[in-house]
Amino acid sequence: MKLRFAFPDAREWRYLVESLATIIDEANFIATNEGLKLRALDPGRIAMVDLFIPKEVFDEYEIEDEEVKIGLNFDDLNKVIKRAKADEKLLMEVAEDRLKIILWGKAVRTFSLPLLDIAGAELPTPKLSFTVMAKMLSDALRDSLKDASLVAESVRFEGKEDKLLMRAKSDKGEVEVEFSLEAGSLLDYEIKEAAEASYGLDFLEKIVGKAYRVSEVVTLEFATNMPISLSFDVAGGGTLKYLLAPRMEA
Repeated sequence: MKLRFAFPDAREWRYLVESLATIIDEANFIATNEGLKLRALDPGRIAMVDLFIPKEVFDEYEIEDEEVKIGLNFDDLNKVIKRAKADEKLLMEVAEDRLKIILWGKAVRTFSLPLLDIAGAELPTPKLSFTVMAKMLSDALRDSLKDASLVAESVRFEGKEDKLLMRAKSDKGEVEVEFSLEAGSLLDYEIKEAAEASYGLDFLEKIVGKAYRVSEVVTLEFATNMPISLSFDVAGGGTLKYLLAPRMEA
């Protein structure tokens, strides 16, 4: 056995995998003595996901080698993990060229997936400097993005001195959402300088529409015409982060 780990709540892991599967087709989980990580780009190289779950989060975590790569098709993994129920525990084992997924509840259900040999160098950590940071409830952001999608295919974030504006505009109409500490829609807000940037709603809705189940709170960071960072805390101490490239408007 090269690797074995158990997660206490199979449904939480299900939400995590669903979120990853929204933007990536195939990727490597990389297990080390520190924990489990994944960093991958979507096929169009517009969005990047960066996940880290420290080994302390798991009920069990046993690894034989310094590093174990778990190359997977995320559509196949998502289909299996969707079978998880709220009262089940998740156990995963890697041996030779297979990943065994065990859902442990009233019955013990075992699935096995082939491991893929996914080539490519590990992606470096992007070095970005943000000027606006806003922390808010993730379901509030999800609802606002749904509002914006009624009229447009992209959304513009504007970081002002005392509030964060989200605007969407097209021939169909206009939507504006205002977030502030004063109104209670922001939990935390820091601004170094005013900033504006636009992003595609397709990716934003995909990301937030799944990841809001992973964490009640999202931390949003951006700067003028720079990528936007969306960070979600995984239960127990992990982090799920997305970076989305800006959409340049004429």
